This record gives sequence, structure tokens and C-alpha cells, in this order.
Amino acid sequence: MSQCLNPECLQQNPPKTIFCQRCGSKLVLQERYRGVRVIGEGGFGRTFLAVDEQRLDTPCVIKQFLPQQSGSAALEKATELFKQEAFRLRDLGKHSHIPDLLAFFQQEGRLYLIQEFIEGKNLLDELQQKGKFSESEVKQILVELLPILQFVHDKKVIHRDIKPENIIRSSQTGALFLIDFGVSKEVGGSVLSRVGTITGTPGYAPPEQFRGMVFPNSDLYSLAVTCIRLLTGYFQKGDGSDPLFDAMRMQWVWKQYVSVSQELELVLDKMLQDLPINRFQFANEVLLELEKQEVGTNTKRQVSSILSVKLISSIGVDYRELDKLLASGKWKAADIETGKVMLKATDRETEGWLRVENIDNFPCEDLRIIDDLWVRYSKGRFGFSVQKRIYQSLVNTNESDAKSLQAFGNAVGWIKGGKHRVYDFDIAFNITAPEGHLPSVMFIPGLRGWGLGWGNLVRYGKLNNISSLVLRLTRCQR
Repeated sequence: MSQCLNPECLQQNPPKTIFCQRCGSKLVLQERYRGVRVIGEGGFGRTFLAVDEQRLDTPCVIKQFLPQQSGSAALEKATELFKQEAFRLRDLGKHSHIPDLLAFFQQEGRLYLIQEFIEGKNLLDELQQKGKFSESEVKQILVELLPILQFVHDKKVIHRDIKPENIIRSSQTGALFLIDFGVSKEVGGSVLSRVGTITGTPGYAPPEQFRGMVFPNSDLYSLAVTCIRLLTGYFQKGDGSDPLFDAMRMQWVWKQYVSVSQELELVLDKMLQDLPINRFQFANEVLLELEKQEVGTNTKRQVSSILSVKLISSIGVDYRELDKLLASGKWKAADIETGKVMLKATDRETEGWLRVENIDNFPCEDLRIIDDLWVRYSKGRFGFSVQKRIYQSLVNTNESDAKSLQAFGNAVGWIKGGKHRVYDFDIAFNITAPEGHLPSVMFIPGLRGWGLGWGNLVRYGKLNNISSLVLRLTRCQR
């Protein structure tokens, strides 16, 4: 169907209709975005499920600015917040678990924001469908959301409206996405202070937010409230009363309604402290505390697979799939995934290969994450740092580049009997492979499809590329 976007009409029209059959309004925005149905409504306007007709009807979201506030000052503030969301999404949408901004424009006197569509259910819908969340499920929510919040805070943005409705679980991957930055605020320092600027949702926002002030750990407070509501199933009532909060004592009493481990109690209670100074100050601090607890329980699962602070880098590259593949010993799949994340970290996914300058400027944090994962799961046998050590031990400045490369290729098993090994047939994707044999995949110039990364650099004499990666590793490890 074609949804009319006219606020006074909202007629459903047959597919591919150009103009609304009821009011005559144009149904397609910017000659490409067609509304399908209304999926939400709030103080700033309506949200529509839509399709991008210039991208084979790819699903997307249309956010239409339609403020309910009256008065010029209130309208001006609402307009500012709506525009603000567009700017935030432009910067934050680089994270793989924050919907990307696709377009922002005005048409027929109204502002529109076009956003990536995440197919799935929010956590409130999930709660209503399946019931209360278990402790392990809430811990997993913390593990997934905290790195996203750290990324947001590192960008000097505070979300200010963390709640179950703004956390969506993808129906395709099961991963969580943080949405709705309509009331977020960019800050120059560690605190936003603007008396009279009160945003957020009652029942989730911390006390300071209702006094016009927010800190990064204001989001941690709201995330903790989200967790206890999912654990207990209790919410603030229409009259403002809250079974989880004792207004007379100004204390959260959520533990009367659910039993969880003492470790999780301590974490949530600290996040819920009334005074910001008494809470965790940053998202990473919460993750570190969870990690300590996990070590203390002698769990058989790898802590890094569950609670690693570094499985999503500060530029938003997600290494959880690589971590999972390596933990499972799926060396070839992990090799291919390594190539994918390296391209993502350098914004070279479209080109499909890396230049020397991409390696020279490769983000140190991401390079360390990739190397740490390979070294950890191979017990020091594979990884870029292992290859660096081997390469540096073999390079002889008195020999030609070709001889140095030949020696390196022989040492790591990419050359055997003077012949270069074929990726899909000869590379040994197992722990008994020669030291430094993996990772071997990286897209490079002049090749189509997957090929040996450093192996092809050896084959095609690309000494500069190897030297660049060695130098980058050395600089990043200082």
C-alpha cells in the first residue's frame, strides 16, 4: 500500500499510486521514499515504515516532523530537537548498531528524516510477548548496550532517553540496536547544563535530568531502570506512582520483586544511585565490573566472548562475529571475516582492497583487537604481531626485496617448493599450520575475489604493503 503522509488525511492508497486518492497530496518524497504504513507517533510527529524505490524497494523509516507543542518558543525548541536528531544520526550512524541516517530534507513545508530500518521488536514488545526477562538475558542486554553507549559518549553525545522502547532486537541477527536520538544532546565537556531544558521519559530519567542537567552516567541510570523493569515487569503508573520506587524514602525497591545474584544487584544499585558522583562514571567501567564477576564465577565460557570491552571498537566496527568464529576454531571463516572487518575499519568495503595509505592510517585500536583475538585463540600461533616478528627476523637489507619476500613466504607456509599456494586448496586452516600462517586474507589491488593477503603481497612483490603493516603494528604497540 501507499500511505498518505498528509497529517490531515493518512489515507491508504493502492501500490505505486502517485497522488493520494483522497486529498491529492504527493505520496513519494524526493521521488524515491514511499510510505507504507504508520508505525509510531510521538510529541515530534509520526514515524512511517517506507521503501526506497531507487534501491529496489529497500525498507526504510520516514520520520515526519509534526510537533504537538503550541507557542512559538515550544515550536522552535521542538524543531531544534528534530534537526538535532538528524545531525546526531549522521555522526552516530557509523556504528553498526545505531540506525544510519539516509536523508534529511524539507518537502511541502514539512521536515523529514529518512533512516535505516531495523526489522525486529523493541524490548517492551518483547516483554509483553514473552514475559519477564531472566538475569542472564539482562546481563546480555548490558553487555550489548554498554559498548554502544560508550561509543555515543565518546562522540560527546548523551542519549537522554534510554528505555525498552528505544532498544530494538534485530529479527535477522538477534543483535540489539539503540534508536531515537531525538532528545540527545551534544556536549563540549562532560556535562550538559541548561536550566529549563527537561527531556526524557518519566520513570526512566535520573533526578538531575529533571533539573536540566545530564552526564554520561545519566544514560547508565536509565539503562539500569530499563533492566529492573524488564526483570520485574513493573512500570510507572499513569498517576505517577511506581511500585519499584519508594517516593517517601527516595529509594528504588526493585529487589522486593525479583531475586538475582548479589553481583548483578551491586552493579544495578550503583548505576541507580541518586547522586551522579556515586554511580559508575562511564559505560566501560560497568563492563569491567561485569568482567571481574564473570572471572570470579570460573565460567567455562571465554570472558572475552561475552563481556569484552573491545569487541566493538570506538569507530563502531563489530568484532563479535570474528570473536565467535575464532573461539569455535573456524579458522577459514575467521580469515574471511578478518578481511571484511579490515575493509570496514578503513571504509574500503566498496573498493574491496587496501592501499598502502589505508594500512599506514589503520586505526590502532582495531588493529590491536584483530591481532589480540587471533593471538588469544591460537595460543600465540597466529596473528599480525606473530607475522611481524617472523618478517622482521628474516628481512635482510643486503638481499633483494624478492628474496626477503620469498623467505617470509616460506616461513609462514604461503610458499612451498618454490610455488605459491592456492588459497582455497593449499592453505591450512587449522591450528597445526605453520606459525604465522594466519590470518592470510586481505583484499589488495589487482586481484578479484578473495586471495592471500600477505601471501599475495609476497607473490606480487608488494614489499611496501608488508613493511607498512609491520610499521603500523610497531607504532600502535608503543
